[in-house]
Amino acid sequence: MFRRALSLVLLLTVVLAGIPVQPVVAQASVSITDVTVTPSQPSPDERFTITATIQNAQGSAEDFEVTDVFVRQAGKTNDIARAEDLGTVPVGSSLQAPVTVQLTETGTYDLRLTVVGRTSSGTQRLEYPLIVRVREGGPQVAIETADSVVGTESPVRVTVSNGEDQAIRNLRLSLEANPGTVENDTRVLPTLAAGQAQTFEFATTPDTTDSEVTATLQYTTVDGSSKTVVVTESVAAEPLRESVRIDASVGSGARPAVIADVTNLGNAPLEDIVLRVSDGDRTIIERPVASVPAESAQAYQLNVSSIDRATLDVTATYRTGGQPGEAQTSLEYAASPGRIQLTGIDVEQEDDRIHISGSASNVGLNDVQGVVVRVVPADGVEPARPYEEYFVGTVPASDFVSFDLYARVDSGVTSVPVEVTYLTDNGEQTMQADIDVSGFSEDQEEPSAGGLGGGLGSILLVVGGVVALLVVIGVGIFAYRRR
Repeated sequence: MFRRALSLVLLLTVVLAGIPVQPVVAQASVSITDVTVTPSQPSPDERFTITATIQNAQGSAEDFEVTDVFVRQAGKTNDIARAEDLGTVPVGSSLQAPVTVQLTETGTYDLRLTVVGRTSSGTQRLEYPLIVRVREGGPQVAIETADSVVGTESPVRVTVSNGEDQAIRNLRLSLEANPGTVENDTRVLPTLAAGQAQTFEFATTPDTTDSEVTATLQYTTVDGSSKTVVVTESVAAEPLRESVRIDASVGSGARPAVIADVTNLGNAPLEDIVLRVSDGDRTIIERPVASVPAESAQAYQLNVSSIDRATLDVTATYRTGGQPGEAQTSLEYAASPGRIQLTGIDVEQEDDRIHISGSASNVGLNDVQGVVVRVVPADGVEPARPYEEYFVGTVPASDFVSFDLYARVDSGVTSVPVEVTYLTDNGEQTMQADIDVSGFSEDQEEPSAGGLGGGLGSILLVVGGVVALLVVIGVGIFAYRRR
């Protein structure tokens, strides 16, 4: 038994000895440790570099020769870019393998970078995933819209940013609203430095609730190329809501102002406002006033100087949301300007004249100036000295100044016309009063021509008295001498 087993072992040994044995060889320990993209966000058609760092480990068996580096989109077989024969990576060292790439459209790309190399033992293949975002090249344009109302002007801000490493020049930015209008729709800028931004504000008016604005930027690059960037942003505008109320009141003072309160309860400002105060068909005052923002109120003072008492209409005309509008109210107006009345009148007979005295009283709330009181000549009435007219001067508010006048009147005259003139804020004012002199004019009747009354009778009486006195004196002297 033992001999048979020994014979079998010897036979197997002889057979195995005739078969050649291959040695076991270890491969190089190689990996991609890092991948960089320069620039990190390239623009369309801009060449950028993807650089792979290939590491050959310290414990690797041999050097690694890089034969190919190529880039493909995930799931596709065609190369986007390829580089060949990039060098050898010794054991314990690393190698940076760059490959130049160019993408024509904006967007986010899911890429695969593949490194192919060989050693004495064969070919090795390494793969690395990466994401590359391609953005619009050159300056960036951003549009910022505010809350807006149909038919109402609202601001739109457009910001131009130059994120490149070189300046751009000859910038021309224009804005278009569709449908709608843009006031002063173009801005220009000589240059915009690298890394800088500039914001422009435009006044736009949308015509519908759904519209859009389009910003177009034209500029020149450092190499003299002309380029254009177009950006569009939608605008959602509210429908116009109009609600306007006007209230009016009377201020304080002798000639108070009319206070007009305009309340805007709508969602668009009131513009081109004109306030008008009228007395029936006659316009007292009309003037434009400042705008009223949406959901706010504003009070305006309207000075009224040509009317003392009336029912006044106060009207506001305006535009809101591009549409005309009107609001109206009315009020009772009463002024108390300086005004002269004659008070405390007293009439006396002085010989052949009538003496009129009294007070020029200011029954208003403003001073009056240059007050003059005079007798007005009339049938049977004649001004007389020493005061045919009397200068009163200034009469303060709610005060008075006395005066004196003289007149001669014929028999049967019952009143003397007296005129008062004075100055107020409205200019010269005139008033007239008829002073009752009945009962005084009869005492001034002249005697008839055939009688010895009046002046001639008095003279004769005086002469007779003198003669009688002389007679008495003469008789007395004669009697004294006879003694």
